Amino acid sequence: MIKRVAGWKGKLLSSAGKLTLLKSCLSSIPIYLLSVIKFPKWAVESINSQMANFLWHDPDGKHKYHLSNWQSLSLKKEHGGWGIPDIGNMNLCLLASWINRYHLNDNVIWKKIVDHKYNNNPNIFCCPLIGAFPFWKGVLWTCKAAQLGVKWNIGDGKSIRFWEDC
Repeated sequence: MIKRVAGWKGKLLSSAGKLTLLKSCLSSIPIYLLSVIKFPKWAVESINSQMANFLWHDPDGKHKYHLSNWQSLSLKKEHGGWGIPDIGNMNLCLLASWINRYHLNDNVIWKKIVDHKYNNNPNIFCCPLIGAFPFWKGVLWTCKAAQLGVKWNIGDGKSIRFWEDC
């Protein structure tokens, strides 16, 4: 991302041009990696910092203060922000999409591998973190956030173990 930003001439762009370039190109560069691994906090802060520096770059090359914090800029336009995607929230949402894929598809090979590796447990919210791959640790990290809005349906009792599940 730093190499990509260095090639763009920020002093030749207006604020609206920088915003458009930031929202369309710069925020979409790490999309694939955001969807398969949980980014560490320092990486999220570094990427957000690079995007903020590109947005507030002074055309004369002088130091310029950021006029607003990144959290307020990354809000939706309806809520008073500029609609710039926040990398941390995007990472959470893209990894959470794997939870939906896990529950929608039954005959997919990757789901069978995950079920076999984690003791044939069909309940994704009760998988252990010990010995998990980095991808699956990221998915389980999003499960903690998703548990706030999940409703369990007992059904036939095969997917929920009454005495063992939380």
